[in-house]
Amino acid sequence: MTEVEFLRAKYRAAPVTVVLAVSLVVVFLLEVLLQVTARPALLRLLALSGDGLAAGYWWTLVTHLFLHANALHLLVNLLGLWFLGPEVEAMLGRTRFLVVYLVSGVAGGLLQVAFAAPSSELVGASGSVCGLLLAFTTACPDLPLRALIFFILPVSMKARTLGIGLIVFSLVCAAFRILPQIGHLAHLGGAVAGAALAFIMLPRGLRGGAVGRPDLRTEELLRRVVEEGLEGLSREERRALEKLAGESPKRRPWSRP
Repeated sequence: MTEVEFLRAKYRAAPVTVVLAVSLVVVFLLEVLLQVTARPALLRLLALSGDGLAAGYWWTLVTHLFLHANALHLLVNLLGLWFLGPEVEAMLGRTRFLVVYLVSGVAGGLLQVAFAAPSSELVGASGSVCGLLLAFTTACPDLPLRALIFFILPVSMKARTLGIGLIVFSLVCAAFRILPQIGHLAHLGGAVAGAALAFIMLPRGLRGGAVGRPDLRTEELLRRVVEEGLEGLSREERRALEKLAGESPKRRPWSRP
């Protein structure tokens, strides 16, 4: 299988990720078209704020996740969704993946609004993307990763370290008002929600935080799932994964609803 065929199969198996990514782009294009005339009114109706919630605009808990301040804001969240989405969707299944995405975003938005000025408007999918990241690092805490710090400096670390680093960084930035134009508490709330949901949703044998460091066989199977998806596992490997998860063969722990 060529690299192009692999990527095509990977994203074909992650339809919720693709739909969410396309939705973010389409909504941003609409924002650009309405930039001069109707964007302020659009923000008042769809962005999340304390004033909006007080006025009864409860739908903004979700709609703010699809708006973005500018193209760079959109690009950063799209990259996070595009790289993390297929992996988390494969692990949790489509429905639970969407639940993690939305609940993480809502949790992050509520935490940000709770400590911000009532008129401050929050937009962006960052809380949801942080939730996906922590769901991933909760599922595979010892998986070796290579991350770009500040999108420049390459650093090798375990997934657990990246997850903890995101939480600590968001907390410190929020506490000391570093880059106050960024919703650090939205990142923090989304990250904590994503970790908690993954811990609840994943089968007991596959929850890294529940059982400590998994054995090498479990790590190898998880690595294969992350890199190749379920389609890359043989029938025997799938059965071994089910056995490690403590599930019966009739109930596949990684099946998509």
